[in-house]
Amino acid sequence: MSKNGIPGYFPVLINLEKFPCLVVGGGDVALRKVLSLLEFNASVTVIAPKLCTPLIELSRKKKIKIIRKPYSIEYLNDYKITFCATDNEKINLTVFRDCREKNILINTADNLALCDFILPANIKRGDLTISIASQGKAPFFTRAIKKKIEVLIPPVYSDITKLAGDFRKKVLTVSRKKSSHYKPDMFKKFSSTDWEEIMRGNGKRKSKYQIQKLLKEPNKS
Repeated sequence: MSKNGIPGYFPVLINLEKFPCLVVGGGDVALRKVLSLLEFNASVTVIAPKLCTPLIELSRKKKIKIIRKPYSIEYLNDYKITFCATDNEKINLTVFRDCREKNILINTADNLALCDFILPANIKRGDLTISIASQGKAPFFTRAIKKKIEVLIPPVYSDITKLAGDFRKKVLTVSRKKSSHYKPDMFKKFSSTDWEEIMRGNGKRKSKYQIQKLLKEPNKS
């Protein structure tokens, strides 16, 4: 616990495919939570007596499950992570207390006091995820930082990240037969290569050639 009584939130990436999520609320805030969760392949159920049209459309497309009923504690039984996104303070507090009672992690929109965890601003480029957070103190500022970073990390980084993963596999395959310097040296060579420039135009062909070139270069260490 920090000096001002606000906890320090530890950044972590969770495989949400193993943890179905419950979203309480059916408005625009709930929709934003749902869309963010779906971006990471989460299994999502939304509970609310009334739902906005986009949530209903997501249900029709079988991307989420919906329960058109008021919140009740029994709906928590099948979940380990809950997101509360209503504009009713009484419901928000009830959901928070119920989650505490059942040891379920909860995030309540715009209320740090009712949160076990907070959500960062995310930039996703394929498997590359960049998260920005201010420990919940200034989310407007993290959104501004996100816009700046999005300019620096264009969509092509999705392909570059995949390329990096393939390169790592190839390096690890032969690294046991090499010196202790081989692996860090190869990763350094990859990271110092201007992949944005290489990927312009016929990028995939050029990138494959560059990968082969890096792998064939002698280890100077």
